Amino acid sequence: MFFLTRRMDALVRAYTRLGRFSGAVLVARGGRRLFAKGYGHADHEHAVPNTSRTAFRIGSQTKTFTAIAILGLQEQGRLRVADPIGRHLPGYPHGDAITLHHLLTNTSGIPDYVTTEGFTRVMGTPRTRAALIADFKDRPLLFEPGARMSYSNSGWVLLGEVIERSSGLSYAEYIRRHILAPLAMEDSGLTDEPAEGHAIGYMAGDGRLTRTPHLHNSHQDAAGALHSTVEDLHRWNRGLPRLLRPESLAELVKPHAAADGIGYGYGCAVRGERVESSGGTIGFVSVSAHYRRDDLFVTVLSNLENAAFTEIEAALAAIARGRPYELPSRRTFVTVDPAVLDRYTGRYTMRYLGRTSTMDVTRDGDRLMVEVHGLAKTDLRPMSETRFFARMKGEVELDFLATGEVAVNWAGRDITACPAS
Repeated sequence: MFFLTRRMDALVRAYTRLGRFSGAVLVARGGRRLFAKGYGHADHEHAVPNTSRTAFRIGSQTKTFTAIAILGLQEQGRLRVADPIGRHLPGYPHGDAITLHHLLTNTSGIPDYVTTEGFTRVMGTPRTRAALIADFKDRPLLFEPGARMSYSNSGWVLLGEVIERSSGLSYAEYIRRHILAPLAMEDSGLTDEPAEGHAIGYMAGDGRLTRTPHLHNSHQDAAGALHSTVEDLHRWNRGLPRLLRPESLAELVKPHAAADGIGYGYGCAVRGERVESSGGTIGFVSVSAHYRRDDLFVTVLSNLENAAFTEIEAALAAIARGRPYELPSRRTFVTVDPAVLDRYTGRYTMRYLGRTSTMDVTRDGDRLMVEVHGLAKTDLRPMSETRFFARMKGEVELDFLATGEVAVNWAGRDITACPAS
């Protein structure tokens, strides 16, 4: 046990020293905690350290909680996942064709409001859920409901509205009463303004940290507004059987849909024995993974938007399972002839979990800039004439290929970006 925790600590400390992590981690097998520790600072300006009880925004991990709420309401007889959304949201376009199941599996065809032009310009101001829904409700469907999968935060906002109308409680209050309180998740919840014990979000670059722009939590809603701690997420993982019946739990983690080689349950990705709930939002990234065969749970929460969170999770799991892993190394950057950069400018499209995103690469003097719609523009730092590094949600490396395509490794996931026609 001692040697195990020493290896885990050495691994995360190495990432922290390189400026590639700030946050907290926890590893547990069943109910037994193997390792839990904070690294870096929750508030860099005031030198407030991260601990295992520091609260971080967990972004799209919220979706799994929303799915649990829907399944709980189904057990109460207040709805069925097979219900058309028109039964709960009268007058919603295509309300007779889109079901709650479609929303839970991102197969509704409803466009994602987060990827729209100008989202980052308005994200700091409060919005009502009605205003969010108005942004996308009249946009054409991307495909016939159920035809395929395309990741969409919009569907989860609608599920938040369904939860409120079915329960008579606000979304935040329903989650508190029916999930957080029963599992004694006292450091978790929904709030916009950072409170004592909450981490502030940063971006790392050039040996320094900068605060990220403010994202008002109303823009995330039931799709991504929760904050939590590594300790609370372990309680959540262990407590799921107290929240839902076995048949509902089976539906939660069943791969109902698939896209780009990844199975998707209700708010979670399923890859064989591994069930993952992950999130990325302005200033924060996170992942919680349950390896069912070993009953191993690993969670990594970071207040560094471009942290190596998925790499840390995979390495911690490898250590716990006695498998090979690698310690991190420092990236080195080079100077590239500005004339070379012109080859790479343009608009590209890429797809992940069925959702198509646009990536614009532009010149700014002697450097390249990249902007993925829904995220802030950032610089591309050259590691060679063809390989570049970007600070986005997690660590992103881009290889510009002779074919004109870009091989993107985004937080450990391989994506191909193609020139837009």
